[in-house]
Amino acid sequence: MPKKSSRPWLWAVWLGIGVVVVRAGAAFFAHRERQTPTQMIDWQMAQRTASHLLPATAHTNQQTYQTLVDAVAPAVAALTQLHVPPSALRVRVVDQQGWAHANIHAFARMLQPLEPVYQSMVQHDTSDWGLSARHLNGKVAGIQSGALLSWLAGRVLGQYDVAFMHDDGPGELLLVEPNMMRLAAEQQVDIQALREWIVIHEVSHVFQFEGVPWLRPHLRSLLDRVLATMAEHLRQPAGGIPHVLQRVLRTDGAAGHWLEWILTDTQRQVFDEMQAVMSLIEGHSNYVMNHLGAQRIPAFATLHQRLSQRQATRPALDQLVLQLTGMQVKMEQYQQGEVFINAIVAAGGPALLNLLWQSASHIPTRAELRQPAHWVQRVTGQELH
Repeated sequence: MPKKSSRPWLWAVWLGIGVVVVRAGAAFFAHRERQTPTQMIDWQMAQRTASHLLPATAHTNQQTYQTLVDAVAPAVAALTQLHVPPSALRVRVVDQQGWAHANIHAFARMLQPLEPVYQSMVQHDTSDWGLSARHLNGKVAGIQSGALLSWLAGRVLGQYDVAFMHDDGPGELLLVEPNMMRLAAEQQVDIQALREWIVIHEVSHVFQFEGVPWLRPHLRSLLDRVLATMAEHLRQPAGGIPHVLQRVLRTDGAAGHWLEWILTDTQRQVFDEMQAVMSLIEGHSNYVMNHLGAQRIPAFATLHQRLSQRQATRPALDQLVLQLTGMQVKMEQYQQGEVFINAIVAAGGPALLNLLWQSASHIPTRAELRQPAHWVQRVTGQELH
């Protein structure tokens, strides 16, 4: 007669050990949470994640880029009819880690107003399970944020980091030298030509944000409204998913990015306003970059053709990440804004284009971005032919 198996007892023993381990883990994380409450996003964990995922490099070529910035600034000023103090034109050359860390710091400051709202929502559950869940949620959010910014850090060439959350000075002009060198080698283009082209684009952002008095306050107002809607969402977590599903179903396959489908009516209005102004900003910078690039860079045609082709043939993984994270919206800002700006220039030249910066009321709506003639008629009272 076969011997009865003792395997059910073994499973029971391992299950009991698992329960004890999980319970001990919850108590451990709860103890740490009581000592030091975790933020909604653990930004220190984000920093550590970025440091772990990205290489650190020593070379900077700081003086090379500062010389380029100083050289192109007068041409940008002449074309845009905007002016900035010399202190706004200081550049900082960074590696991928430096870019990621700068942006983690910027996001932490930007989202800081949400922290008290978040803490007030989670402080009621003081059980070990609730505290450990809060601790782990913050850590996981930090890892996700650090990983996403690390992915971006390998692709960004330059950025004008605007100090939205304070008004104590200009933003920071960042240029990512390792990415410049890699891209120039991959596309077989002259590294100095690529540097100058990107510098023109980023310097145009400096002139926009520091040379247009109403632009930064306007964007700060939009950001405050975005944060207000996010705070309201945090205060009303119950029923959130059913409400989101209802909004998605109401779209009935409508065009647009999935981010737009899940927004409330209030959020959609702010989103549309933010899209319009960012499309204006990016489209204008692309116009300045290409207009001055064609004048200043001998190999401009080759440079433009190869990088345009590169953007049009992104790897499938990159396209998937852009769609899932909503960053595809950023890519569309460049394209839609540039088409609008080119139409304005074709209709009235730089004089008509510079009317864009006279007042916040001259920002095109999303509908006007698709129909530049409507913007011309509203602003000038004239028909676009």
